[in-house]
Amino acid sequence: MVGSMGSLRRLAALTWLVAGASLLSPAVGLSQERGATVRIPFPRDDGSLTPYTFRLGYPLVSLVYDTLMLRDAGGTPRPWLARSVRRNGLRVKIDLRRGARWQDGRPVTAEDVVFTFDHVASRPHPRFSPQVRDVERVEATGSHSVVVTLRRPALGFLDQPLADLPILPAHIWRGLPRNQLAPRGDPVGSGPYRLVEHRRGESYRFKANRSYFRGRLAVDEIEVPIIRRADRTFEALRRREVDAIPVSLPGGSTAGLAGLGVRLAEGTSYQGVVLMLNVRGTPFNRPAVRRAFARALDLKRIARSAGGAPPRGATLPADHGYIHPSSRWAPAQTLHRYDPAAARIEVAEQALPPFPLLVPRNDPIRMDIGRQVESALQSVGVPTRLVEVSQRQLERAVGQDGSRPTFAAAIWSAQPLASYDPTFLRAVFGDPQTSRLNYSGYRSAEFERLADRVAAAPTTATRRRAVAAELRLLARDLPVIPLAFPPGSFAYRPAAYQGWTFVEGSGIFEKRSFVSRRAAASAARGRDAGERAANGPIGDPVDRAADGGGSTLPWLVGGGGLLLAIVAGGIVAGSRRSRR
Repeated sequence: MVGSMGSLRRLAALTWLVAGASLLSPAVGLSQERGATVRIPFPRDDGSLTPYTFRLGYPLVSLVYDTLMLRDAGGTPRPWLARSVRRNGLRVKIDLRRGARWQDGRPVTAEDVVFTFDHVASRPHPRFSPQVRDVERVEATGSHSVVVTLRRPALGFLDQPLADLPILPAHIWRGLPRNQLAPRGDPVGSGPYRLVEHRRGESYRFKANRSYFRGRLAVDEIEVPIIRRADRTFEALRRREVDAIPVSLPGGSTAGLAGLGVRLAEGTSYQGVVLMLNVRGTPFNRPAVRRAFARALDLKRIARSAGGAPPRGATLPADHGYIHPSSRWAPAQTLHRYDPAAARIEVAEQALPPFPLLVPRNDPIRMDIGRQVESALQSVGVPTRLVEVSQRQLERAVGQDGSRPTFAAAIWSAQPLASYDPTFLRAVFGDPQTSRLNYSGYRSAEFERLADRVAAAPTTATRRRAVAAELRLLARDLPVIPLAFPPGSFAYRPAAYQGWTFVEGSGIFEKRSFVSRRAAASAARGRDAGERAANGPIGDPVDRAADGGGSTLPWLVGGGGLLLAIVAGGIVAGSRRSRR
C-alpha cells in the first residue's frame, strides 16, 4: 500500500522522470535486433488460449488469432486481417488480405469470416456475442470478399466486433459439439505467433509465425512463465528472469525499479475502478441508498490519493461517468454530485444493516481506493467494513464464474471496451438474462431503449447524444458508482526488448509491439498494392494506409482488478524491500 501523500508524490515524480524519455512517441523504442526472446509473466494458467476458453489472457489469444481490424496507437480501428473495409448504409464490404494463412498452411478466406460471425451468434460468449447483435446476415461474395448487412446503423461496428472479435478457422471449428467450447489440441490461428508449448500450471511458449502476412516479426520467441505470487513476479523482474510486466503499476510504486535498467511507458488506461452494488435485493435495490453512497464520495480526493504524476500519470476522477474522460464518447458535463451532508441525512433515514465491502487483495490500487471508500461511507454513518479476498473469491462472490451472486458491495473494474466504443455499455448494464457481464443485476427498460437509440443512431452527433443520455441514466440509477481512472504505467527492460508500442486506453502488450514496422510496411506494399479503405457515410474511422500505429486490447472483459492485479501487488512489496 502506498504510504503518505508526501512519499506518494515523491515516488510518482520519480516515475515521471524515469518514464519521460519513453513518452515522446507512441512507439517506446524501434531499434531491436531480431532473434530476441521476450519473457512476460502471467498470474495463472489460462487453458488452451482460444477465444472461447481464455479467462485473463486476451493479449495471449491475440498473438495466435487475428481480428479484421486492429486499433492503432491512438485507439482508432485500422484494417489488419482485412485489406479494406467500406460502408454504404447498412452494408459493410470487407476485402481480406490474400497473403494471410492459417498456421496449418491453409489460406484465410471469406468462408472463415462468415463462419466466425455465425458461430459467435449461435454460441453465446459474454464478450463477443453482444458485438454481433446488430448483424442481420454475413455473406461471402468471393473467396476473399464478405458483405455484412446490419439491422441498424451500429456506428461502432468497426471497433466492436471488427477490432475485437478473433476470426476462427472454419475447417477446424465447424462441427464442434454443442457441449464443447473449443477444438482439442493447440490453437490454430492466423496470428503472428504459434503456441508451441503449454506446460500446464507452469508456462506458455510462442514461436514466430514465419509466414505471417504482415511481414517478419521483431521477436522470435515469447515465453510466458506462470508466476502466481506477486512478490515473486517483482523479484523475477529484478533478477532479469522476465523482461516486462504488462500491467499498469500503481502510482508511486516504482522506486524499487531504480538502478535495474528498467524503463516505464506511461499513458492513458481505460481500466477504471468502480464501486459495484448488488441491486437484486435489500438494501441496494433502493435507489435512494445508492444515491446516498454516491454523494458520500469525494471523487477528486480519491483520485489525488490514488497517486500518479501529471500530466500523463495523473489518476482522474470518474465524475463524468463510466466512460474515461479522454474517450471521444465521454460527456461534457459532470455527472457526480458530492454532498456528504445530504448523504448523512439519507443514510440515517434508511437504517442500513452492516455489510462487507469486498476488495481484491494484492491489488494496491483498488485496495487504496477501497479504504477511502470505506472511510467516506463510515463518516456518513454507513455500517460497512473493507474485507480483503482473493481474486477467485471475488469472482465467485459476484457470480463471474457462474455462481449465484452473494456480494453486497465490491470494488470492481470499469470495462475498458466501453470507452473505446459505448455499444459495450449494453453488455455491462443490459438485461442480465442476455448481458452476462452485468454482475450488479441492474434491470432498466429505459436503459434498453437508450441502448437501442445508440445502435440505431444514424450520425455521430445523434449517437453522442444517446450515449450521454445513457450515462446520465446510469448516474441516476447507480448500479455501479464510477470512482477513478488510474494511469497506465508499464515496466520493461530495454536491454531485452524496446520495441513496445503504447496504445491509448490499453498499454504495451499487443501484437503490433512485435511486428517489425519496416517489414510490415514492405509486405503490405508488395501484397496489397493500391490498397485503400474508404470512409463510410457515417464517418467511421478506417485505414488509409498499409500500416499505421499500434494497438492492443484489454486483458479481460471481466472486472475486479483481474488485469494482473496480483502482479501489481508484488511491485509495491518489492519496492518496500528495496527501500529497506
